[in-house]
Amino acid sequence: MNNNRIDKDFVPSSEFKAKINRQIKSENEINLILEKTKDSLYSIYVINKTSDSISISNQDWSLFLIQEAKNKNGEWKPVEYWQYSTCGNSYLTENIEPNGILKTESTAYFGNFNTEVRFKLLNNNGIYYSNPINGFVNLSQFTIPSNITENRTFERIKKVGGTELMHKVLFLGPDGIEEFEKKWESYLMKMAELRKKN
Repeated sequence: MNNNRIDKDFVPSSEFKAKINRQIKSENEINLILEKTKDSLYSIYVINKTSDSISISNQDWSLFLIQEAKNKNGEWKPVEYWQYSTCGNSYLTENIEPNGILKTESTAYFGNFNTEVRFKLLNNNGIYYSNPINGFVNLSQFTIPSNITENRTFERIKKVGGTELMHKVLFLGPDGIEEFEKKWESYLMKMAELRKKN
């Protein structure tokens, strides 16, 4: 699972803002800049490129963020997954002012496979990608461990929506949770009808 936490103490200097703005190549409303700042950590900066403040969703002060890497075929694949909280109080928002910058940090792996890595952010059903940089992962990270898919929540998702929906939720696809909730509600209604008939 991805581990990151919003750095509440981060205050970007004007020099830092100028440096980050020089690195922005996307015209998206939200830009992600990825840098390796320590041996075991990546810094990810979320920049608001609009003229209004925007809300960034988070779960217990962690952004909806996972790391991806290119596999041996040069395809971008997730090497982390997201575990949604079952507590309603976990879901929060953080406002970023125009040209404001939010910072978080996440793991830089020491793996056996040298490749390109990037981060994927889900916010209000929009997907945003950071710039790619050189990094390492373990080849085993491209395979989803069975103990994750056997988790009660993900078993439910697979039961009502199949493997595709389970992957959508695991890997921060837009509308993944909403789609599951609708399918789960429909499933529960069918089960209730069957109980009445029996």
